[in-house]
Amino acid sequence: MRIDDSWRDLAAPDFSLYAGLDPERRIMMMGADPFAPDKCLPDHVIDATKQALDDGKTHYSLDNGYAEPRLKTALVNKLRDFNGMEIDPETELMVGPSSAFTLFLSIRICIRPGQGDEVLVTSPGFAENINDIHQMGAVCVQVPTYAEDGFALRMDEFRSRITERTRAIVITNPNNPTGTVYTRENLLELAALAEEFDLGVIVDQDFERQVYDGADYVNFATLPGMRERTLTVFGTSKDLGLTGFRVGYLVAPAEIMPLLKIATFNYVGPTNTFAQYGVAAAYENPAYTDEWFVIYNQRRNAIFDALHGIPGVGASMPEGGFYHWVNIAELGTSLEVVKHLVSTQQLGVSPGTWFGDAGEGYIRVMYGSNGRDEIFNEGVSRLAAGLRSLAESKGLSAAA
Repeated sequence: MRIDDSWRDLAAPDFSLYAGLDPERRIMMMGADPFAPDKCLPDHVIDATKQALDDGKTHYSLDNGYAEPRLKTALVNKLRDFNGMEIDPETELMVGPSSAFTLFLSIRICIRPGQGDEVLVTSPGFAENINDIHQMGAVCVQVPTYAEDGFALRMDEFRSRITERTRAIVITNPNNPTGTVYTRENLLELAALAEEFDLGVIVDQDFERQVYDGADYVNFATLPGMRERTLTVFGTSKDLGLTGFRVGYLVAPAEIMPLLKIATFNYVGPTNTFAQYGVAAAYENPAYTDEWFVIYNQRRNAIFDALHGIPGVGASMPEGGFYHWVNIAELGTSLEVVKHLVSTQQLGVSPGTWFGDAGEGYIRVMYGSNGRDEIFNEGVSRLAAGLRSLAESKGLSAAA
């Protein structure tokens, strides 16, 4: 049987790293599933989903990415009130089976497979962007960002990598895994660059509600001249905790939306019908996530406090998301540190190398994916103990 062996070369997560974890003792601080495995959704979301099933909402949803009526109304209101976007839901909005798929489709619509087209992505950055581009038959060009300026987008790094084959730029805001929330000034620079070279911009806003310390969150498509060249991807998993519903959505220029909807039909077909009613209910009353944000912020501080001062560990406060990007370069490679935490602490975190070439020397630690506080607190204790033991084995000591 002939297969495409290039799948083996992807930077996809290698979960064999965690084969040594005892299911009874392990703590996983790597998933992006809010408060898993505990129940976390409010009654009004569950009731709306059940009611949709009772009402027979089990057939195909409307054609090629159109939202069910209740969800369409909820999204139009949310996009207006939260994102500052007035849209025509018939020509600019598409619903799909997860933000991961709508992100894939947004990139795919910009490239021509097998013709050497290039797409620029940030590094560190979301692993699926790198993998998607590779599997589409395009060239993924990683643009490094640096800790010294908070992993901001550097226009000289982008400009030096733009060629006649460059088709689009992909960013995640807040960035996953660094937690950077890009400033308005930084995004305006990127907008000017995209306009200069006539590039499409795909923006993944999966963590847009999780922004800390009063940071100014800017919806890129609302910047001058960007609406007509931006595809904005939104999710319902991280912000609303609807990970199992598999519903995402996309706002794009009206002239390309027919192509996106045709592609949706041919790739995966309609989106889960009854789940759309649960998503609508969540957007109609998302106040339950306010409590989550308080918990995330407390946990963000707890991890920083636990890691601060451990020799060889660089911890900074993320501006968004629910993950810490931790510099462990003095302790070993990303994989070495992850394996140490697995073997000595029964703790799972993500190696930085999953997030691009610039991820070496880092680990990503999630603080939104554990339910009970006692499990989270134990995870933080194990993380600190494991990193401290590595520092001691390297002969590192705290700065005076």
